[in-house]
Amino acid sequence: MKSGIAIAAVAGLATVAVGQTTKGIINVTASQSVVSVGDIVTIGVVLDDASPSGVLSFDISVTSADAGFSVLGAPTFNAGVFGPSGSALANGATGLGGTTDILGPTLDAPLNNLANVYTFQIMITAGFDGLIVFNSSDGPGPNAAMQWAVEGGLVLLPGQYDSINHGTVRLTPAPSGLALLGLGGFVAARRRR
Repeated sequence: MKSGIAIAAVAGLATVAVGQTTKGIINVTASQSVVSVGDIVTIGVVLDDASPSGVLSFDISVTSADAGFSVLGAPTFNAGVFGPSGSALANGATGLGGTTDILGPTLDAPLNNLANVYTFQIMITAGFDGLIVFNSSDGPGPNAAMQWAVEGGLVLLPGQYDSINHGTVRLTPAPSGLALLGLGGFVAARRRR
């Protein structure tokens, strides 16, 4: 029986994959982009693609080489992600998962534009002195960062994207409250003249 499923799945594969160009897109989001020491920021991952059947699975790390933040725990996954797994890293987080619907011939619940397939939180620390940039990359698992669903047969099979655009988000410092007070005093002094 098992070999029959594999043959049926592969039989549907040939007609779907010919001539397709597939492009995956990973968007990295932040709950706020202007931050101060002590702020807690939620970093999220949103997926999109240009394949005909949608995102089947993901294995993505989101990390930063910059200082000035600490990670506040393991990632949280959207309820629409099947089999989620992930962990906090010293400089970000990693997460993987897939769609709940892997049975063919169509993908009823792809992960395209699913609001934050996973999120994690960071706290801005005293070491923050200018800019923190988070970038997405392939996760540590055996799969590519994203895979699309090849339709056909009894089960959907993972397809490799021709290209994946990795996302970036930047956190910049808020103007100092003290600097704003000083500027306000300067404006008030100018009005008196």
